[in-house]
Amino acid sequence: MPTGLAFAFICLLFWGLNTMFIDARGVPSDSILDTEICIVGGGVAGITLALEFERKGIETCVVEGGGLHFNSASQSLYEGDNVGIDYDLQASRTRQLGGSSNCWGGWIRPFIGIDFEERDWVPNSGWPFKLTEVEPFYRRASELVQVNHHNFEPQFWHEHLSGHHAQLLELNGAALETVVSKFSPPTRFGYAYHKHLAAAATTKVLLNANAIEIATSDDAATATGVHVATSAHKTFFVRAKRTILAAGGIENARLMLLSHKVDQRGLGNEHDVVGRYFMEHPRIRIGQMVPSGNAAAFRFYDARYTYHNRKLAVDGTSASAHVGLAEHLQRQEKLVQCRTYFRACRPGEDGEVTERFHALYNAIRSRHYQDLKLRTFATVARGSPNLMASLLYRRLKLAAKSDYFQIESVVEPVPDRESRVTLSPQRDRLGLNRAALNWRVGDLEKRTHLRMLGLIKEQIEDSGMGRIDLEEADAGRRLSIIGCNHHMGTTRMHADPRLGVVDQNCKVHNMHNLHIAGSSVFATGGNDMPTLTIVALALRLAEHVKAERDFGESITTSLSRKSTRQQAMT
Repeated sequence: MPTGLAFAFICLLFWGLNTMFIDARGVPSDSILDTEICIVGGGVAGITLALEFERKGIETCVVEGGGLHFNSASQSLYEGDNVGIDYDLQASRTRQLGGSSNCWGGWIRPFIGIDFEERDWVPNSGWPFKLTEVEPFYRRASELVQVNHHNFEPQFWHEHLSGHHAQLLELNGAALETVVSKFSPPTRFGYAYHKHLAAAATTKVLLNANAIEIATSDDAATATGVHVATSAHKTFFVRAKRTILAAGGIENARLMLLSHKVDQRGLGNEHDVVGRYFMEHPRIRIGQMVPSGNAAAFRFYDARYTYHNRKLAVDGTSASAHVGLAEHLQRQEKLVQCRTYFRACRPGEDGEVTERFHALYNAIRSRHYQDLKLRTFATVARGSPNLMASLLYRRLKLAAKSDYFQIESVVEPVPDRESRVTLSPQRDRLGLNRAALNWRVGDLEKRTHLRMLGLIKEQIEDSGMGRIDLEEADAGRRLSIIGCNHHMGTTRMHADPRLGVVDQNCKVHNMHNLHIAGSSVFATGGNDMPTLTIVALALRLAEHVKAERDFGESITTSLSRKSTRQQAMT
């Protein structure tokens, strides 16, 4: 270990480098690196914060566990245990600069007023503020995710697109309504903002830097920085005046639980809330819709047809529609939100072969080779002729010629205290306890989904638009629940520290300078698509930190001037 002047020289040489991207594996072991703000995580929230602090000239260090590009060895650190609904902790996120924006589909929609309400029929619902607190940040958030500023009203998109491509279903607005979402390119934050970060004057990004513990004062009221380890088994310390966790819905909670030197329960976990209330959007495919006439009427509601379809773009941003539960009905029947798509299928399509192919394709594209299973290859090979026909059908976007549509719904998750992330006794190669996930879906989500299917059947058949086959659902078949890769709620926001980890300003309760960004602070999950709100909340947090910092500086300056005057008088 270097000591004295030699140590100081090494740190000065390292920290004074012109490059803003630094491979942590080259940092001398036991170094201490100083910065004003340390951001743990270089994903959507972390990069948004870094860009904002750079604009404000605040010295910032981003600690990112991955590199500029995907690395399977680094990705393996996301492995964990699963004790609830079947869920792949590793494949559902990406350990790389840009975080999970690297595996994001690009769906965009803001939260709405009811998302922030305390609903008496939704346990643990309610944020400590209303939509008006977040709404002003959505415009800037839209710029960062690279979508236009046009509104989400279905009629707007219908009028600005060819009616042939964006027909709207005639729905009974008292029960069901059309809701529109937009598509980001999708923006891969690590690549999209690489040049901005590389040219930053006050921001440095540490790559391949694994945060292993948040250091605090003896009373755990003040965060002093972050201990970092590399794959080369080096460790060093980033000392900061303020620390912000932006590592995602699993890792934020895991790092808080791992930081247990002062309190064995973990940091900010006095009331055993850290890691609890894990939320993910349940996605369920069940039932078929057979159109009675031209299937083109359903194209705008077919995610396979609308996904980044240039024919459905206005000023460079494409859109997609889905059927949603009207807010009036949610309140009347005490339901949560739900959205439903119609996925066009060709005659004789084999759903299992198609799903296995997509699993194979996603594993290869994201280089998650460890996710590949022999039965996946076997199923795809066996059904390859039918599969090729299906893929060609998709490529040519022949939804209008479909014989039927598969019904796919996504339901708002209900915050459940027992749905949680804990520490597993199993350890990763850095010696840290892996995450263990117990994801639960309750009766309210299931009741909402069944009600949605019933309403769709009623409206589609009564209007003569088609026939709905729900035999599987009626038979009570055990639903196959798929996630959307949205990890939320594990460090939730609540005014009461017994019910939440952070306050309305995303600051950890009873701590002076530790904040948390990202969807782990969500009190409720909304009706899917968290990314735009993640960015908006990060912008709001950046503004709050800047205001708090300026206030502190003004107090210091005022006290300094007062002291100077007193000295002059004496």
